[in-house]
Amino acid sequence: MKKIVLLGPECSGKTTLARELARRYDGAYAPEYSREYAERLRRSGADIGFHDVMPIVRGQLLAEQNALQSGKERIFLDGNPLAECVYSQWYYHAVPRELTDLLRQRTYDFYLLCYPDLCWIPDPARDMPTGRENIFRLFEKEVAASGVPYHIVRGEGASRQASAENALRQSGLLP
Repeated sequence: MKKIVLLGPECSGKTTLARELARRYDGAYAPEYSREYAERLRRSGADIGFHDVMPIVRGQLLAEQNALQSGKERIFLDGNPLAECVYSQWYYHAVPRELTDLLRQRTYDFYLLCYPDLCWIPDPARDMPTGRENIFRLFEKEVAASGVPYHIVRGEGASRQASAENALRQSGLLP
């Protein structure tokens, strides 16, 4: 079973690309739990804090586990604990020790790192209309440090999809 993770700043096309890859290649899809969590919290009038990092990570791991149970050959993950590590650094200038330990234990096969060259569209889970390129650099630093192969996905529509597919083919992860 191959685990392919899509990472990047908000509004960089991760969800669309992950869903399409899973559909097109008969893979399992694990949704981004932080979106659901943030929307639920903000509807109640609260905002996310450092104390929410690990509940988000646990929710993301549950989504990953559900996808793994599908038995599909490929799993396309819309985020993983590394995403929460980056956001924790970005927003709180700290990372929970539990998350650092967890990252050492998890294995993934490939990262598709989505560049923020798409228009930012506001919604209840988003708060970063500017500065996405800065957090992208932090994502790239952390992904590179993980030692897992990765590819930066750029472009729009079909060219973005083709960029991701070509990288996965070259890595032997797609037919």
